[in-house]
Amino acid sequence: MTQIQHSIRLPLTLDKALRDVAARQDISTYAALQGSVRLGLAQMSGKHDAAAALDELSAEVGQISGRLVQLERLTERTLYVACAAYVFARAALGSSSDDPRLTEEVKDAFARQLSLAGEIA
Repeated sequence: MTQIQHSIRLPLTLDKALRDVAARQDISTYAALQGSVRLGLAQMSGKHDAAAALDELSAEVGQISGRLVQLERLTERTLYVACAAYVFARAALGSSSDDPRLTEEVKDAFARQLSLAGEIA
């Protein structure tokens, strides 16, 4: 296949969008531009492949799902740390510093908060 080189100028907003797409797909900006041109020309010529569009949507949904799992883990970790801070702050006011008991209180507080979050959702 013979390749022809073209030079184009993009407005700043399109350049930013192109760079964002490249970063999300972990590809070079040039590769993202090539893909954009291919998809755009296919769409304009009426040769847009519905199966390819579904594959692309499925890939995006998969990425969103993966990010959601990471967000859930981070949220749970943050909640656990907040519960631990609460329990240790309460313990600092009192005279008890029994670590196993405090650990159990942290776990109990964490379980209560998760339960409450489940009731809200």
